[in-house]
Amino acid sequence: MAGLGKNQDATKELQLLIQEFPELPEPYNNLAVLQAAAQRYAPAREALEMAVKLNPSYALAYQNLGDVYVQLAGQAYRQALTLNPENVPLRPKLKAVQALQSTATPAKPSANTRP
Repeated sequence: MAGLGKNQDATKELQLLIQEFPELPEPYNNLAVLQAAAQRYAPAREALEMAVKLNPSYALAYQNLGDVYVQLAGQAYRQALTLNPENVPLRPKLKAVQALQSTATPAKPSANTRP
């Protein structure tokens, strides 16, 4: 469904799959990818943390979690500069995160969700 651009439908299906099979990490990862694509980084982080909790060797979920952390860092640094524009030491950090953000996009949802 996500491949067809039906992200809302895909999100609902993944949520149902998580309810039915809460022990599977793949639906959490795939849900997080859709949430991140919609710039909902906090729920994406939560889903990815659950995925790696369920499968500590799930490399793709860790990769996606890192990408989500980069996006969250950018949001936090921009907010900090909005609140305190004189914070000179923060500017290089924001610049570094912005460079990472250009490559930090969680992978596409995996088709290997095993119900």
